[in-house]
Amino acid sequence: MARGSEVSDVDYSEVEAGNKTWGKEVEMKSDDGLSKIINIDVDMSKTTHCGLAETGGSFVATGGNSMTEKTEMPQRRASSISFHVPKVPERIRAVDGDGYTPHYVPIGPYHRNCSSPQIEEEKLLCVGYLQSLSEKHVKGGLRGVEEKLESWARLWYPDMAQAEMSRMLLHDGCYLLCCMVNYRPPTPKDDDKEGSRIDGGTVVRDTLFLVENQIPLLVLEKIHEAVTGGATSALDHLATFVHKLLHEQLYISKKARPQKRPTPHLLHLVHACFQPTIVPAMADNGCRRPRTGRWRRATEYRRHANVQFKRRDLADDVEASVLNVSFQGGTLWIPPLRVDSMTWTVLRNLMALEEHIPRRPVTAYCICMSQVACTVEDVQLLRRAGTVEHFMASDEEVAQGFADLCKGVVMDVDNPDRNYLKPIWHELEKRCDSRLHGCLGWLRQHVWLSLAFVVAVIVLACQLTQTFCAVTGCGHLAKH
Repeated sequence: MARGSEVSDVDYSEVEAGNKTWGKEVEMKSDDGLSKIINIDVDMSKTTHCGLAETGGSFVATGGNSMTEKTEMPQRRASSISFHVPKVPERIRAVDGDGYTPHYVPIGPYHRNCSSPQIEEEKLLCVGYLQSLSEKHVKGGLRGVEEKLESWARLWYPDMAQAEMSRMLLHDGCYLLCCMVNYRPPTPKDDDKEGSRIDGGTVVRDTLFLVENQIPLLVLEKIHEAVTGGATSALDHLATFVHKLLHEQLYISKKARPQKRPTPHLLHLVHACFQPTIVPAMADNGCRRPRTGRWRRATEYRRHANVQFKRRDLADDVEASVLNVSFQGGTLWIPPLRVDSMTWTVLRNLMALEEHIPRRPVTAYCICMSQVACTVEDVQLLRRAGTVEHFMASDEEVAQGFADLCKGVVMDVDNPDRNYLKPIWHELEKRCDSRLHGCLGWLRQHVWLSLAFVVAVIVLACQLTQTFCAVTGCGHLAKH
């Protein structure tokens, strides 16, 4: 299987120990070459697109324990649960539609046509494994969870079949938990690594970073509660996984942040980690400021405002992210942004999420970078300063990526609640209007020409002094 390291690491002996076989035999091969046989009991004559038996909207376990029909929740509790996964606006999707579409793992209802028999079989394996664990704590295991999901599905997806939606939520939720939470008993070789079965690439991209590929975090919490008996919080496990992943990808510092509740879905966890911890303050000089405009290019700030670009390293002992941009004493401090094939997808989906959020720090950061680093010369300047690192084929490709990053994005840059970088723009613009900083910037940019000019002035001064001394000396000798 393509993801043997993610699914086959699960200890399936616990499924066999509980005598809960699931009928269909599937051979799993792990990285060490060993095979494991997992049984899944499915009525294959009534399978749907997702490979599930259509038995009143539930999957069937052996031993006479079948999932029951949908159970009504109290209307007061159900009405208090709200969830919405936004669709990406067409003006944004038109720029890079592939950046919002899963390549391998569809989660939620929007991209079910992207699925495959292989990934649906993996999801079914995860359901079977977590069902065996949940039966140790809750009678019937995940059956009670599915009953709740069917009631919630009426509110979350009113235009879709509730039975199908509840199955989808259960299977997607079990898959995500098996990928991101380690349910095995700890062993020495695990080294207490959270989420050791998922290591990046397409699966991480699809399950974590795509705004349309999400399901309510409440689903994961209820499944985790049934699996662990409520001993731990799913949000804590998932937040640890997300923080570790983003730190490894150099988006945030090592120090963890406290998680805020409620959290709608996984991309909101990612968005919370990106929040800037350094917010520039707008100086109040008593006069009305001009409207905020377009950022200048990095080379223009160096030339016209004598601005230096320097790298701000993310210290391990403080909460920080790549959005911690600041301007101090003529230096623009920017945390290093590592640009690779996934960077544009992560940033674009966070901007799409912020279309529905009052504060938009990621969008403000992307607008800044897309205008400051939109040419090859700008990328080269920032790369030499250490604020941009990339693994692309050329600087031209990186510059084009920055230039296209915010196409179709609309934001009120004059609103300080949305644009946290507005004070820095005005400070830089003020320096650009200064003749002194303009002259110093020109001299800094043309350092060799400046040195040649200084040397020429010194030589000329020496020649004039020598000539003056010679003339005055000759006059003195003539008198004698």
